[in-house]
Amino acid sequence: MVTKRRAYDVAVREVRRMYDILKRSKLLNAVPYGKAFDNVLRTLEECKKSVKMVSVKKLGIGGGVMFVFGILLWCGFPGLIKSQIKKAIALKPGSEIREMWSNFPLPLDFKVYLFNITNADEIKEGQKPKVQEVGPFFYDEYKVKFDLVDREDEDTVEYSMRSTWFFNPKKSNGLTGEEIMVFPHLMILGMVGATLRDKPAAIGVVGKAVDSIFHKPDSIFVTAKAKDILFDGLPVDCTVKDFAGSAVCSLLKSEAKDLVPDGEDRYKFSVFGGKNGTNVPQRMKVLRGVKNFKDVGRVLEFDGKPALDIWPEDHCNEYNGTDSTIFAPLFGPDDDIVSFGYEICRSLSAHYRHRSKVKGINTLHYTADLGDMSTNPREKCFCPTPDTCMTRNFYDMTKCLGVPIIGSLPHFYDTDGKYLQMVDGLHPNQEDHEIDMDFEPMTATPIKAHKRLQFNMFIQPIAKFKLMKNFPEALLPLFWVEEGILLDDQFVNKVKMIFKVMTVVNFLKWLLMLGGIAMGGTAGYFHYKNRDSGKLDVTKVTPKSNSGQENKNEKNWPPGMNISTIQASVPSSLDKN
Repeated sequence: MVTKRRAYDVAVREVRRMYDILKRSKLLNAVPYGKAFDNVLRTLEECKKSVKMVSVKKLGIGGGVMFVFGILLWCGFPGLIKSQIKKAIALKPGSEIREMWSNFPLPLDFKVYLFNITNADEIKEGQKPKVQEVGPFFYDEYKVKFDLVDREDEDTVEYSMRSTWFFNPKKSNGLTGEEIMVFPHLMILGMVGATLRDKPAAIGVVGKAVDSIFHKPDSIFVTAKAKDILFDGLPVDCTVKDFAGSAVCSLLKSEAKDLVPDGEDRYKFSVFGGKNGTNVPQRMKVLRGVKNFKDVGRVLEFDGKPALDIWPEDHCNEYNGTDSTIFAPLFGPDDDIVSFGYEICRSLSAHYRHRSKVKGINTLHYTADLGDMSTNPREKCFCPTPDTCMTRNFYDMTKCLGVPIIGSLPHFYDTDGKYLQMVDGLHPNQEDHEIDMDFEPMTATPIKAHKRLQFNMFIQPIAKFKLMKNFPEALLPLFWVEEGILLDDQFVNKVKMIFKVMTVVNFLKWLLMLGGIAMGGTAGYFHYKNRDSGKLDVTKVTPKSNSGQENKNEKNWPPGMNISTIQASVPSSLDKN
C-alpha cells in the first residue's frame, strides 16, 4: 500500500507539472502533451482507486472487529466476573478468603450497655423497677478459628473457636469501667430462678446457701464496678462447710460455665470473664463451597452432632444457614440471610427491607428479629411449655444456657408492650435497637452490621426467700450487647475495585459497539460513494478548427484524432487568447 501511495503522489505531482506547462504554453490541445496527460491520468486513477479500496476495506473490518468485541464484553464479562467470585469465595486452604474467614485481621465492635438499678430499696418493697442505661462500654473483639481440619471428600472444614475482648477507652465515651453500678447479682438471681423452675420445694435450701456462700447479703442487688460485673468478676466463696453451701457449690462447680478460679475453692463470676480468651469446647463443621459456591459456610455439625437435641421438634434443632461469618455471594432481594448462632442455640433469618448505600457502595438492607413463638406454629417448639410461650421478640433461652435468661431486642423494642410497662427507664427505638445489616449482594460482603440482643430475668415475690419476699412481678432488663462492624476503607476499596472494573468494561463495551457501528457505517458510505468515483471524470474532446488569426498558426489534427482532457479541471481562461 505504501508503494501505491507513493505512485499516487508522483502522479499528482506529474499532473500538476504538466498542467502548469500547458497553461503557460497555451498548448492544451497539442498532441504530445495530450497523450502524456492522458497516460498520467490513467496512472492516477488506478493508484487512487487502489488506495481508497484498501482504506475502506480496513475501515470496515476494523469496525466489525470492534462491534464483535463489544458484544463479547457485553455477554461474556458478567459471566467471567461471577465465575471468579464463585471461585474466590471457596474456603480452599491457602486462599485469601480462607485466611480472612479464619482469622479476620480487624476487630469487631463489641458494645455492652448495663442497666443500673436506681431504686433498689423500693423494689424490695414491691415498687416498679427503675433502670438507667450506662454505656457503651466499648471492646475490640477478635474472633479466631483454629485447628482447622479439611475433608476433601466431604468438601468440609472443621474448626475450634475463640473470642477475645480488649477494652477500648477511646470509644467508650468517657467510661472507664470503674463506674459504680447497682446491679442484680446474676448468680444469686439465676440460682433462685432455676430452683423455682425445677425444684420449687428446695428454695429454702438455696436461701441458706446464699447466706453461706455470699456472706449473708442484705439484697440481691450488689454495688460493684462495671468492669467487675462484666469481666473481672465478683467473689464466690466455696470454702464453706455447711450442708446447703457445700451442696450448692458442688453443683456450681459441675454446672456453672463462667466461674474463674481465684484460689482454692474460691471463684470469680462475671458476665464475660469466663469466655474471654478461652476456647469454645465445641467444634464446628461447615461446607467449604468448593463444589457448590452456594454451600459456603453452611453448618453441618456442631459439637460432633448433625443437629441440636434440646428442642422438642426436629426443625427447631436443625442447623439452618451459615456460621454467620461468611455467606454465599450473588444473592438478591428475594433471598434471606440465614445463620446459625450456637450461643443462642437456634438459627435466625434476616429479611430484605430496602436498597441502601454505605460508603459509596450500593447495598441491600436486611433486618432480623426473634420471631413470635406465641403465634408462629414453626416457632412453638422454642416455648418452655405450650402454655408459657413468650410473645413477639422474646425468646426463652433457659434450655440453651441452663440459666433462666429471657432474650429480647434492646429496650424491649418491637414487643407487645406488656413487659415494657413493668419497668421505667426503657426507651426503644428502631435505629439503636434493631438487628440490621447492609450487604453488597454480588460479593456477599457485610459493609455494615449490628447484631443486638438484650438479656433479662424475671423477678417475682418469693415467700420463702427473704431477699425477694416482697418483690414486684417484672421482666428485669440486665444488659444488652451489640456486636457490629463497619468495614474500613481498606476492605471497602477492594469491593469498590470490582465495580470500578465493571464500570470501565461497561463503558468499553458501548464504546466498542458504537465505534464499530460508526466505522462500519462510514466504510459503507465511502464504498457506495466511491463505487463510480474511483474513475476520474474524463471526457473525450475532439479539437475544432477555429477561425481568426490564431487558427492559422495552429497545426491541424489528423483525421479521427481525439485528446483526453479533464473537463472540470481546466480553467475557462485557457480557451481564450
